[in-house]
Amino acid sequence: MPFGKLHPALGGRSGPDVIPFSSDTLERSGAEMAFLATPNETSAEVGPELLARGIRVIDLAGAFRLRDAAAYPAWYGFVHPAPALLAEAVYGLTEWCGDELAGARLVANPGCYPTSVLLALRPLLGLLDPSQPVICDSKSGVSGAGKKSEVAYSFAELSGNFKAYAVGTHRHEPEMRQELGISGDTPFVFVPHLLPAVRGILSTIHVSFPSPVLPESLAAAYAVYARAPFVRVRPAGELPELSDVVGTPRGDIGFTLLPGRRRAVLVSVIDNLLKGAASQAVQNMNRVFGFAETEGLA
Repeated sequence: MPFGKLHPALGGRSGPDVIPFSSDTLERSGAEMAFLATPNETSAEVGPELLARGIRVIDLAGAFRLRDAAAYPAWYGFVHPAPALLAEAVYGLTEWCGDELAGARLVANPGCYPTSVLLALRPLLGLLDPSQPVICDSKSGVSGAGKKSEVAYSFAELSGNFKAYAVGTHRHEPEMRQELGISGDTPFVFVPHLLPAVRGILSTIHVSFPSPVLPESLAAAYAVYARAPFVRVRPAGELPELSDVVGTPRGDIGFTLLPGRRRAVLVSVIDNLLKGAASQAVQNMNRVFGFAETEGLA
């Protein structure tokens, strides 16, 4: 079917027809890059086939995010069919990738919750008190669950409602621990919530420091993003909102020090469908092929 029929908001724009995936159409496509926005098990099966044909892969599912194949049965519910590729996959949190993205064959696009949390936390890791828990209280629009048809995601259930879910069992937790270098027995609490909104993620993150810190110290740590085109850090005490980023490929970060200056609240917001998925995948593609990182996005 025409792409504009599948997505009427894009009707009238030129582009190829949407056709079912098959090996035959793949052979004729001449594609150099494939984006996999497929179920985790499908990505794990199709990814190796694409790579064998010389097609680079950016996987928006979770099939290549975890480096330990033994973690997949517990967190994703399947035995990984290509465990050798897990060591090759580049974890594509673009702002934290270096030369490893250039020419990469396989990129694991980060999850939406981890993108919001990691962008805010990684610059501060050297300042945090390792004996104190990091608490991540994250809220997502319902589009994060995909297009599945389930009662829990229906309008009647969501409108005027707000709820926590998958506490202690969400598959994004091991991904965040892995990328933060936090072992399984280190205190780290991740609580996802479902917002009565279509899109956007807001993560409120509670952190502690071993001694009082100054706002300037946090600002200096966040200066790592000074040249990042799609991450904006607010001045101390100025916290971002979902409406600041929904519909954009940007992530916004704010922080507030609490009395005593040994604890802080970080607020990180992204559009889960863009910086949390599609636009970050395009950022990664740009870096893989040596294009400007903002190409097609700004």
